[in-house]
Amino acid sequence: MHRFYLPNLQQATLGAEEAHHALNVLRLKAGDTVNVFDGRGHEAQASISQISNQSVQLKLLTQSNAAPLPCRITLAQAIPKKSMDLIVQKATELGVATIVPLVSERSVVKLDDDSKKTERWREIALESCKQCGNNWLPEIQSQRKAHDFLAALPQYDLKLIGSLQPDAKPLKKILGDSVKPSSILILIGPEGDFTPAELNLAKSAGCLPLSLGPLVLRAETAAIYTLSILHHELQNR
Repeated sequence: MHRFYLPNLQQATLGAEEAHHALNVLRLKAGDTVNVFDGRGHEAQASISQISNQSVQLKLLTQSNAAPLPCRITLAQAIPKKSMDLIVQKATELGVATIVPLVSERSVVKLDDDSKKTERWREIALESCKQCGNNWLPEIQSQRKAHDFLAALPQYDLKLIGSLQPDAKPLKKILGDSVKPSSILILIGPEGDFTPAELNLAKSAGCLPLSLGPLVLRAETAAIYTLSILHHELQNR
């Protein structure tokens, strides 16, 4: 069944982009049944009650709520040169609550004020929610310098930073030594990893160095690998 984003289920009218997709791409008609979700855990089955001037009015039939995942995961990802779109897509599929795009000292990309990138990532997250059935739309924050983010970290039950240093521990070891957290921060570096200064700043803020195995993983592989394990270990309970 076709699935659409409806920020307020109490106002059952599709937004302009969603209405365009429904009418001009999918060719839906009055009487057709669709699913809608608000990105905050609520979903409804609805029928198209009226179409006028490229506007789609809905009649809600049944509603349901999806509880948030047991562990709220924040991915702070140093923006790679090419694969941030993929990371956002897969992180959404794996139920990440928040994505913080970072620019590290070793990042190839530079911090800019181009809000179009952030908006694009939000659109990718939304499309991923539609595709995978996730009713919780992740928050995509604006780009930040890694140093600034690390200097003022919010509170998390567990904070991890991917590291190639000798003191990094495997994820299984870290999780085995910890009480199951309800919130986790995972920091993944750019090509070339975080700088020693950034890593030391993260450690001073309580981040535990995390080993991702003996091989050097690409940024997108490191993010998806870590999130997959966290999802398996923490979200299915």
